[in-house]
Amino acid sequence: MKLKKYIYHYILKSISVIGLSLLVITNFAFNYSYPRLNNNSDREYPQDFFRSPVDIKVFLAGTFGELRPNHFHSGIDIRTNSMEGLPIYAVGDGYISRVRVQASGFGNALYITHPNGLVSVYAHLQRYNTPFNQYLKDLQYNLKTFEVDTLLSPEILPVKKGQVIAFGGNSGASQGPHLHFEIRDALTEEPINPLLCGFEVPDEVNPFIQAVSIYPLDENSSVNNIKTKQRYAATGSRPDYTLNNGSIINAWGTIGLGIETIDLQSNSSNQNGVYSVELKQNGERIYFSKMERYFFKDTRAINSHCDFKERNYSGRWVQKSFVEPGNQLTIYKDLTNRGRIVLEPNDVYNMEYIVKDAKGNTATVKFTINCVDKNPYNLTFSNYRNSKDFWSYADQNKIEIGNFKATFPPYSFYDSILLYRTSTPKVGNAYSSKYTIGNKDIPVHGLYDVWIKPERELTPYQLSKALVVQAGRGSAGGYNHDGYIKGKAKTLGTFYLGADSVGPSIKPVNISNGRNMRAASKILVKIGDNLSGVKSFNAYIDDEWVLMTHDAKYALLAYTFDEKCPPGKHVFRLVVTDMKDNKTQYLASFTK
Repeated sequence: MKLKKYIYHYILKSISVIGLSLLVITNFAFNYSYPRLNNNSDREYPQDFFRSPVDIKVFLAGTFGELRPNHFHSGIDIRTNSMEGLPIYAVGDGYISRVRVQASGFGNALYITHPNGLVSVYAHLQRYNTPFNQYLKDLQYNLKTFEVDTLLSPEILPVKKGQVIAFGGNSGASQGPHLHFEIRDALTEEPINPLLCGFEVPDEVNPFIQAVSIYPLDENSSVNNIKTKQRYAATGSRPDYTLNNGSIINAWGTIGLGIETIDLQSNSSNQNGVYSVELKQNGERIYFSKMERYFFKDTRAINSHCDFKERNYSGRWVQKSFVEPGNQLTIYKDLTNRGRIVLEPNDVYNMEYIVKDAKGNTATVKFTINCVDKNPYNLTFSNYRNSKDFWSYADQNKIEIGNFKATFPPYSFYDSILLYRTSTPKVGNAYSSKYTIGNKDIPVHGLYDVWIKPERELTPYQLSKALVVQAGRGSAGGYNHDGYIKGKAKTLGTFYLGADSVGPSIKPVNISNGRNMRAASKILVKIGDNLSGVKSFNAYIDDEWVLMTHDAKYALLAYTFDEKCPPGKHVFRLVVTDMKDNKTQYLASFTK
């Protein structure tokens, strides 16, 4: 009997894992036709197919493609009057093709596949509508897990346009009640700007232009006789701005430009992202970026699209108008020399930025750059390209320092770079020296492998608890691999070997041994872990598994009393396991 139960659970888990690939297959039967062209787009998107996902006037707290730490915003954030429980409607006919529940991220989310080849996504939901909610709960109990990510075939949960599918909430990584709403291409899974698909948002406000920065791009370039980036606040009145109070800016060599700009919608104070940025030189377009659609695999390239160092130090979002060779974002077009401007002596360059929102509201800033007649500095020619620390962005790169190794896949960096490395002796309870590669001002596009060999012999138990620690960031994971502890990182910094032999923490909120819980609707418990992170949790009432929801932003678990806990005396048991398999158990008897 136990074997049958195990096989049943294994099959369900396998379906939820491999089922993601079925989304593409099940969509081939749909008709991929877009009725009408949106004026702001190069492609055709439906203008009359969808309705609003809410029944209140739509105001945005976030726009598509908005600049966020390490990613572009993949949808629009619709205000829900600062409340949870607002009905959420299917924007068109179709079927629920994916149900996803996360402790962080999207929280409770639904995906609806429509017959026009698009998928609508609804995230941070409080709960699903009754039949969908029961389907999810049954699935969670069958799999004995809170987090699920499963695909459904068209006949399981069909929906009609205007049907209530869920209720707005604040689940996942949401910082306040709202609906995160997306439109995706069912074949490519690219998120598409919903404002190109017929969704109406009141907007008669022109974008704001805050400043323009000018970058010398090599050692023989300068701006106003200075070899470092120069920032000029935009002056004038919206929508027409100028720089430097209209005075000419002198420069030499090869330069690039960057712009700080935001957008607002009518009747909203939220500072949101703009739709497109165009740069013209003497009336000719040399750069254009547009937040129409992109691939999720490229979203971390926001750290190349924007000035990563400036963001780290000042918090400003400067969108660069020159594209690094390792930046593979598909949001660019009409690039001349990838947006890099090679100045010729005594030439004058009339520059103009044109910024638009998705409604076509426009702001411009005009300024003039004069190339001086000669280089204000003596020529310098550095030999850094011959250094062993110089790495090509397009190659796989490997580094070794003492007992430390790291491997970076091709296109881990957005440009070829000098990557310095150092080591310092081990201190305290560390199992290795400290190894530093690069610095926080160099962005990395994806994960890379890190190996560290222990500098003293470890017992089998110590090896099982060893992991790579990144200073200031916590665990980079780790397992024993050919005498090394191997982990993964996605930022540069300082690494050493540590250990996690301490179990997770469990802090009861409203339950204690012998407590009367008749007046309570839930059992609430907070959990956490000191280093490697929580891997799993399992709760039991009288040794029968029960579902606890997990809100990661509050580190809170909650079991809502249901038929699993009838009136009477019971024993509550919670087991929490971290990534290094340390376990902590909490027990309490209570009366319901």
